[in-house]
Amino acid sequence: MSAPFHRLLAFYSNRSDAPDTQTIRLQDSLRGNLALGLDFPAALGLAIGRHMWLRNTSFFSLNIHVPSVSVKQTLLDGIAIDEKKEYTRAEIVAAARSNGVMGQADALGLWALASDVRSGMLKGEDIVGFQRGTLLGRIERRRKDRSQVLPFYRGGPISVTGHSWFVNKLFGVDVYQDGMKED
Repeated sequence: MSAPFHRLLAFYSNRSDAPDTQTIRLQDSLRGNLALGLDFPAALGLAIGRHMWLRNTSFFSLNIHVPSVSVKQTLLDGIAIDEKKEYTRAEIVAAARSNGVMGQADALGLWALASDVRSGMLKGEDIVGFQRGTLLGRIERRRKDRSQVLPFYRGGPISVTGHSWFVNKLFGVDVYQDGMKED
């Protein structure tokens, strides 16, 4: 599983009580989205969308068998990025123009998920991490810190305390806790 898109999917495959690096169940996808700091409705909607688009185990199953997913590269593949620079939303979307509308949508989604919550700037190293398929674990660590709460318009929770309690009790996901810092 060395393809970048498969590495991104592997982030979701270890979320169950019995981790399986090859299969993603809908609840694994939901837990992964919650760990990235998304509010429950946004996390559920993205999980269902991902499973409807990538399901490949049978017609009625929403499971995803990661090695069988035909997509290998991210939609931001081939975009020249300076790892030391920070990008605005407009700059990253413009850079993705060569990859079409879906590439631009992917760039917008990456910006919404990974850019700094205060400045709105997206680090070049985060874009490169996404292109390589290694970014999601870093975002998960970032979202454990209460100072990195996603704004509501970017898919974050309305009530940070209530959201943190809810996803911990129901899904076992630690997010937006006091005193936790990014590694």
